[in-house]
Amino acid sequence: MPLKKGTSSTTISANIKEMMAHGHPQRQAIAAALSTARKSGAKIPRRGSPGSRKNPKSGGSYYGS
Repeated sequence: MPLKKGTSSTTISANIKEMMAHGHPQRQAIAAALSTARKSGAKIPRRGSPGSRKNPKSGGSYYGS
């Protein structure tokens, strides 16, 4: 079950659907499909990396200050 190589959103979603059809959990399928797209050259930031957030220093304070 090799995943398709490519960076388009249709290729990524096809890879996710293929893995889920073979019984993989959704999160694992998404991670594998995005990893394959990154290896193909897609500019997809990793989850939790500093570049994945727009401006981590501003906004969103829960206590309102």
